Amino acid sequence: MRVEPLEERKAQILAAVVRAHITTGAPVSSSSVADDYAEPLSSATVRHVMATLEEAGYLHQPHTSAGRVPTARAYEFYAREVAAKARLRPADQKRINRSLAAGRADAEQLLGRVPHVLAELLHGVGMVLIPPLAGTVLGQIRFVLLDDRRLLTVVVTRDGRVTDKVIRPRERFRADELDRMSAFLNENFRGWALGAIRAELERRVAAERSQFLRQAAALCRESLDLAQGSALQLEGVSHLVEQMEAAHPEALGALVQALEEKERLARLLRDCLESPGASPRIQIGLEQVTPAMKDFALIGAPYGRAGGRAGSLGLLGPTRMDYARAITAVTYVAALFDRLLAEN
Repeated sequence: MRVEPLEERKAQILAAVVRAHITTGAPVSSSSVADDYAEPLSSATVRHVMATLEEAGYLHQPHTSAGRVPTARAYEFYAREVAAKARLRPADQKRINRSLAAGRADAEQLLGRVPHVLAELLHGVGMVLIPPLAGTVLGQIRFVLLDDRRLLTVVVTRDGRVTDKVIRPRERFRADELDRMSAFLNENFRGWALGAIRAELERRVAAERSQFLRQAAALCRESLDLAQGSALQLEGVSHLVEQMEAAHPEALGALVQALEEKERLARLLRDCLESPGASPRIQIGLEQVTPAMKDFALIGAPYGRAGGRAGSLGLLGPTRMDYARAITAVTYVAALFDRLLAEN
């Protein structure tokens, strides 16, 4: 949804309406906005501006005698033009640092902490999308002989992810042959995506018919499990369930079912990879997942691009969320995760 620029007074009044509705959940009257406005304004002036904003699709009046409530377009404007310019609370920064940066941890351990940190800090569903192994970039590979029939393969990706696997190759290898093969792959393919390594080895085997290349390609086929799809980890579902029970109990079942169908949520987080730089992606109204989630929003951010890995993390919460806090926290967690990966 594209956010059109608004005149300063309209933008300020709209932001005041959104803030008030986030706090109370009730329709917002022109008199309450006038009372809280920084400059002296009459209720009639505010009412006129609010009527103009309603015509533009930013506000909705549920009843003729009631105040107005923000639409998804209003929340989109508020999140991008107001909340995104906020600064992270020092207390939130300390809490995130304490949770993520405490002690040494590899990439998998750090990723496992992210959903919990976001869920507990922001009282929503914290999520992290771990990309498939095929798209990750090789840092180092090593083959270790265990006995005459088995060998251990250890793959370290550039983002710090470590995977190991015991395989039983058809051919038998000596330890020095495995060392030579490990050195060849590291010298020639460090910095390559794992899927591209396999494809290039197969191409060279067909072109050169080298026994050494054939053996290297065979070991890579068995060692690199590239069939794994993107994995979505989430935590904090109970936070949304509690909110739905209080506000929309009739939609609770559909919400729980949507959260169980992780592929739809994973698709939303994949969209975050299209965000330029470290900019967060803000999606207001998630009815494309299920109608039960029309009053929910997702704040997501990419991580790991500098290390050759493109994953994303985020927070799923009600439309009436503290956007300033959520956006700054999600953005900071993504940046901190990248820094911790680089340090490790």
